[in-house]
Amino acid sequence: MMDVAERLRGEFDLEILALDGGAPERLLGEELAARFGAWTPIRKRWELRPRFRAADAVLWYGVVNAVPDVLAALAAMDERPASVRVVHTSREEDGPAFQRRWGRVIDATVCVSPTIARTIPGAVFIPNTCSGETLKGPRLEAFPPGRPTLGWLGRLVPLKNVPWLIENAEAIGCNLLVQALDTPLLSVAELQRRAGSNVKFLPPSRDVGTLLRSVDALILVSDHEGFPRVVIEAGMVGTPVIATPVGALPELFGEEILFVDGPPDAASVRAALERLDPSSGPRLQEKVVRLCFLETVAARYAGVIHGALARAAA
Repeated sequence: MMDVAERLRGEFDLEILALDGGAPERLLGEELAARFGAWTPIRKRWELRPRFRAADAVLWYGVVNAVPDVLAALAAMDERPASVRVVHTSREEDGPAFQRRWGRVIDATVCVSPTIARTIPGAVFIPNTCSGETLKGPRLEAFPPGRPTLGWLGRLVPLKNVPWLIENAEAIGCNLLVQALDTPLLSVAELQRRAGSNVKFLPPSRDVGTLLRSVDALILVSDHEGFPRVVIEAGMVGTPVIATPVGALPELFGEEILFVDGPPDAASVRAALERLDPSSGPRLQEKVVRLCFLETVAARYAGVIHGALARAAA
């Protein structure tokens, strides 16, 4: 969403608000500052009310009740701005169920998964995207030659099964390069204690280009996703992807991604790694560039926002 917001600045006056998630979101705060300069951390939901009241439209995502609750309070006073919700998940309780609860304060809905978009009346599918500014890092020779190297990057949340991946790297027969951000439930330090010599960690960074250029394939073994941004980043660089069939991936990249069994299985991942060929990365790259080009995605978001503003005015 930050890549889209940067492009929308040319068409709208933006104020960037971030619900405060505490210490694990430090890197996010650094990225917001680098991209937008001033931004506002929101620690209490009442802090949203004056900002929403002053806005013509609010573009928001997540399943935290604070945002729609404030929008509902403003609607009761006939002061609600136009509201555009973005659904980043493939779970029923986060998508259609949340929409049914709060639909009265949502003027337009964007889903990053076409599967979820079909379950929400009136929702539109717009894919995730990414900026080339986060993909500039050079290649790194992280391991001696011999074994293939898989890469994983993202936030350390349980659904992504990173401990399983680290514990099974030897059974898969690979090296593993990890670039992760701590969360309250999992930490990089804890994973480092579990890791063998065939697992290495890059420091958290906005730039993921080094990891993607230093591996034979990106690995994603999540239990569920919407449309994971890491797949787009890998595709933009031309790095092959091995993934569990989650979220939008099977529908959008059925021929371009090497899919494995879910829940993840070491033998299935090893077999996918053996199926890699020189065309895997370029085929994914062609599809990702065509589907997820930043300027096209941002223009579609601008159209949705203008439509919501027109409906609110009417």
